[in-house]
Amino acid sequence: MMRRTLFFTTALLLLLSTLAASGQALRDEIAADPTKACGVYRLYPDTFAEGTPVPEGYEPFYISHYGRHGSRYILRNRKFDNILKEFREASAAGELTPLGKDVLGRLERAAVVCEGRAGELTPLGQRQHRAIARRMYASYPGIFGHNPRITAVSTVSPRVIMSMAAFTSELWRCDAGLDITLDTGTPYMPYLNPYTPYNVDWLVRKIDAQRYPVGEWVEGWRDFVRRNVPVGRLTASLFTGERAERLAGDTDFAMSLYKCAASLPGTPSGERLWDIFTMDELYGLWRANNMVFYYEKGPSGIDGGFLDGAAAPLLKDFVDDAAECVAEGKPAVTLRFGHDGVIMGLLNCMKVRGWCEKAASMEEIEVLWHDFDIPMASNLQWVFYRNAAGDVLVKMLLNEQEIEFPLESDTKPYYRWSDVEALYRGILAESYYDFGRGCGTGAK
Repeated sequence: MMRRTLFFTTALLLLLSTLAASGQALRDEIAADPTKACGVYRLYPDTFAEGTPVPEGYEPFYISHYGRHGSRYILRNRKFDNILKEFREASAAGELTPLGKDVLGRLERAAVVCEGRAGELTPLGQRQHRAIARRMYASYPGIFGHNPRITAVSTVSPRVIMSMAAFTSELWRCDAGLDITLDTGTPYMPYLNPYTPYNVDWLVRKIDAQRYPVGEWVEGWRDFVRRNVPVGRLTASLFTGERAERLAGDTDFAMSLYKCAASLPGTPSGERLWDIFTMDELYGLWRANNMVFYYEKGPSGIDGGFLDGAAAPLLKDFVDDAAECVAEGKPAVTLRFGHDGVIMGLLNCMKVRGWCEKAASMEEIEVLWHDFDIPMASNLQWVFYRNAAGDVLVKMLLNEQEIEFPLESDTKPYYRWSDVEALYRGILAESYYDFGRGCGTGAK
């Protein structure tokens, strides 16, 4: 009995030490690149690694794409408004520190261009999509130079429609003769954003006042935040008196301030707030926000595992559209525009490494799941190639960088389309999604 107890104690200590080491490594990674603490507010990268040469004899003929909208203003007006209101009231009551007065000035200046624009695409967001389109056009002259059929569809969100417009207008700028069809509307919502009430009926039943799905993880998450997100030093550096005491344990206030700070680099305000946080505070706030995406869009097993297949409608559209274009054999480009969580869900549904592993505990989530890998304007592309014998290969790009399908291949990152199609047809056949009803069933 003593040996067994010693074994389990040793195993637990090894697990805890491994998690601690992984957490420290990630904290060091964020310290080296603080933009990662922005999570999904992170700006799109502007440098890219060179791609792997295409196998000899193969030429590109088809691109299948899903892109998140570009940089936007903070998602909800109330977050920015509530933060600004707190600082204004503190100023009127004489409860701001010198740093707090400085931060209020920054917020007031930012409000001139940001207030009331929650959720809208910023000018930077437009530039991001124009740049992605320009690189796509330059990278595949074998497709765009042969009169491809180009279709572009978006969710009904204005920032997404604007992103699609920026992307396609840049393609037209590259070649005014391109034949591009654009559309948006509720009929596209079931696969462009399968997490919305347009499609997932259980989501309507599981949203609370804080916009978080009600589930067994929520209270555990709130407790984790209370224990692991330092707030007292931050609020004491900004406020004095009773207000400092009241906000000392207010993690909701700290999270809202963090999201304001993370959103500002994507706006034309020119203001920044990142310097008011310590690295421990940034790391803790990022951990908390990263967890929410894991539980809402990742392989957490929430709702009987339904979330693992919630993006099945989008995966089905990728596979069906590719099968049709491969059969036609003509140059084509399919462009889809939507949101960050949908890309996360799609990668999970596709069983891509780093997006489909289940965490054994809340502490392990940050080791397996990184929301900062889905920045503003993030995108997933499947690029198809054919040789003279009609053999078709496909490679996958996340943010214009090659990633692997969960398959073996002698020509990585290029995979036989027949293998990729068979893999995902099999996953779709076992999906929790009821394609006949057009909504999530929540059970097999």
